[in-house]
Amino acid sequence: MVDETKSLRRVMGGMAMFAMAAGSIIGPWLVMMQWWISLSGPSIALAFVLTGLLCIPIGLVYGEMTSMLPNVGGPFVFIYNAFGKEAAFWGAWSLMLAYSTVIAFQLYAIGGLISYLWWPEMPHTALVVICVFLCLILFFMNSKALSLSANTQIVMFFVLVIIGVGTMIAFISHPTFTTDNWTPFFTTGTSGFLTATALMVTMYFGFELVPQFAEESKYPVKKLWIPLVGSIIFCILFYAGLCIVNSGMLPFDSLANLEMTSASLLKTHFGVGAQYAMAIATLLACFTCLNGFWLGSIRLMYSMGKGRILPRWFSGLNESDVPSNANIAILLIVFVFIAISGTRWLEYLFTLMAIGVSICYAFSSAAYIKLRNKYPEWRRPWTAPGGVGMGVLAVICSLVMAYYTFKYFDVTLWVMFAIYFLGLGGPVWLYLRHRRKQSPDVYVINVPTGASD
Repeated sequence: MVDETKSLRRVMGGMAMFAMAAGSIIGPWLVMMQWWISLSGPSIALAFVLTGLLCIPIGLVYGEMTSMLPNVGGPFVFIYNAFGKEAAFWGAWSLMLAYSTVIAFQLYAIGGLISYLWWPEMPHTALVVICVFLCLILFFMNSKALSLSANTQIVMFFVLVIIGVGTMIAFISHPTFTTDNWTPFFTTGTSGFLTATALMVTMYFGFELVPQFAEESKYPVKKLWIPLVGSIIFCILFYAGLCIVNSGMLPFDSLANLEMTSASLLKTHFGVGAQYAMAIATLLACFTCLNGFWLGSIRLMYSMGKGRILPRWFSGLNESDVPSNANIAILLIVFVFIAISGTRWLEYLFTLMAIGVSICYAFSSAAYIKLRNKYPEWRRPWTAPGGVGMGVLAVICSLVMAYYTFKYFDVTLWVMFAIYFLGLGGPVWLYLRHRRKQSPDVYVINVPTGASD
């Protein structure tokens, strides 16, 4: 039986919120740099800038909605208040697709790092075993009080940033670095650049975790837009800086074939110690991302259970006042994604992340416009500049992301997408509709709403 008298604890300050968002955004650039550069050459840095700018309007409207509805669940709560329970279910289900795949992606990235440093020719089975083991560690860690994870996130985030910025400075100051390697800037042409720009949306996915933790935040709600938008701006500079500096170290043909690009360059020019420093930074990037999205996934499911969109079993809290049952559900879902990802895990998981988050961003941005018109009397401690116009811009940015991501789908991706939405989401949706009709007293909708002035 779920004890619904218990509640989440307010333990996160402004720095923890920023580190949770920015640390979750920053991906394992060591594992991915070779792939990034192969997509469009030096112009991948510009792709990061453009994609980051697409995310800023979305971050601004999220900031206003979070100040108005500072409740666990974030986008789920926004969409429910605007469009009702059916839209809220599918919007949240899309976000769960992105959350689950980003966790699986980070786990595989750690496996790739282990293979690069210590275990060349690692068999795929061993990689799966390592991922499962890491999942279990995360499961047990996130069954403890949130303050432990929040403080750990702050430390890991700043260590990885120091190493990342140090790497940029080291490369720029090295005699090998030359801007001649940036020519041609659009190495793979317009199509390659546009594909790269569309796919890089996943590398900014994470700022929307701030609303997920709003109910556990001590930071003023009128200021929550700062870690939201601030994390996007920080990562624009960080990603673009890393890419353009790496691109200046070698010609495109050499970089595109250089495994673990940054670490290999550091080893060649600065020794093994520098290589391992980069590996440590990337491991920390993986763990900050894993930590943030695992925690966010738990809270999204907890909110859906609390709102009776999922069974109330998901709203159970343990003795540390963290969602324990949702933690079990996330563990099982991630196991499924690890099992079906196959050997092309990078492209598949990366693209599934992109479409899941793009769909949710579109739902949420449309919800912002609807809430502006439907409930103008609701108290908004902070309002986004431009009002409804900013909401329209956010919807357009979201749809651009979704369009270019769908263009990248192949048969396997469509099958994985269908399995998730039709094979898993469809039966869950039908079952819950049946249960709500059968037991309406048990499934009374309980989603927070805004307050009037």
